[in-house]
Amino acid sequence: MILAILMVLGAGIFRLAAHEFQWWNIAPLAAMALIGGMYLGRRFALWVPLAVLALTDIILNVQMGYPAFYWPRAFDYGAFLLVGLLGLWARERKLNIKIGAAIATPFLFFLISNFAVWLFGMDLANASYAKTFSGLAECYAAGLPFLRGTVIGDWAFMAMFALTAVLVRHFSGERQHELASEVRA
Repeated sequence: MILAILMVLGAGIFRLAAHEFQWWNIAPLAAMALIGGMYLGRRFALWVPLAVLALTDIILNVQMGYPAFYWPRAFDYGAFLLVGLLGLWARERKLNIKIGAAIATPFLFFLISNFAVWLFGMDLANASYAKTFSGLAECYAAGLPFLRGTVIGDWAFMAMFALTAVLVRHFSGERQHELASEVRA
């Protein structure tokens, strides 16, 4: 439980700080969704990352003068939910499956979020994207510069969160074994 609270606080603080320092798309949220699915208790695995996303979205949107809620972001929430479900699915699987899920996560988010931008958003000139295959390709091409930060942030935070979760499990299990030995003595 302490690990979950620290992950939530750290993710929220980092997301807000990343916007302040303009570290675009370097955020721990997809990492928290995937690793949360793999290592947090099942009742926390899906809603905790979405709650952090919602709270930080409200703060950032209001801070930047946007409406507190922007309904096309539902696609992003759906992508994070899908990543969390991927983590739950990978939970009992072998390490190579978990690594594959980690590698796929930023690209899955990129595909879903940029599809929503194409469907509802505007390009850099504030014009709607053409609702054609070439318009979709143009939207994905325009999103490529943001993919770099997403990949860096997701993979770095996944490694950090997974290592922390494994170490906490290892040392808490080791301590439980020591306590059991002391009780028997």
